[in-house]
Amino acid sequence: MQPDPILAAQVRQALETVIDPCSRSAGAPAGLVSMGLVGPIEIEPRSDGAHIRVTLFITEPGCMMGAFFKITAESVLAALPGVAAASANIDYGHMWLPTQMSADYRERLARVRACHRGPDTGHATSSGTQQQGG
Repeated sequence: MQPDPILAAQVRQALETVIDPCSRSAGAPAGLVSMGLVGPIEIEPRSDGAHIRVTLFITEPGCMMGAFFKITAESVLAALPGVAAASANIDYGHMWLPTQMSADYRERLARVRACHRGPDTGHATSSGTQQQGG
């Protein structure tokens, strides 16, 4: 029995609702999918409903968000219609790179960062205006 393609899309949409707190603090909130933090997704159709297993990544070895990502992902996936069980595992050995972010998110993040830099110094300012040297 093949997994339902509609459910597969719903799984990715649900994982995108889990916002990476670091992206929020950078001023450009992004979900796990956009951040490139979603690895393999397995959907096993069973008589009691779909059983979903997903592998998640963190951005760096010292990232403290692994448990948050796991718990939140399991919660949003378990809430999907037709899902009987959901589990998420964190692959702490995966070496995440910014190139794993979606192209759309990389462009949005670049625009946000450009708005926060002073035009001459390239230094970020709290108001987004040029910082005067002195």
